[in-house]
Amino acid sequence: MKYITKNKIQVINILKDNSYQHLTIEQIDNLLNKQVPIATLYRIIDSLVNEGIVRKYSLDNNTPACFQYIDDNNHHEHFHLVCTKCGKLFHLECHEVNHLLSHIKDEHGFDVDISKVNLYGICKECQKEDK
Repeated sequence: MKYITKNKIQVINILKDNSYQHLTIEQIDNLLNKQVPIATLYRIIDSLVNEGIVRKYSLDNNTPACFQYIDDNNHHEHFHLVCTKCGKLFHLECHEVNHLLSHIKDEHGFDVDISKVNLYGICKECQKEDK
């Protein structure tokens, strides 16, 4: 880590404490009780992404980007599932993902950028509501 400040430590701690989920800047700001100026928060997040400490996920141009602390539990490759009804983003934790990625690379000569892979559909909760 290059340069560390009190604000940066606070942001890292919030992301670590919530590493099981993706957080938007707004959610991070709320979890910090708006103690870090928003412009500073954006700079810190950009710095953490550039340093490889935080992963940025962008679903589309209309949805705010979200961020996740990278640790041993979520550093592995995984796809994202996006519910088109409620908008929630889920990790697809499945060993078959690695098989698929290997197949694509070996058989098709294509190296997938896993941080940009999103599968769209309807989540379990929204399916229950529809019944």
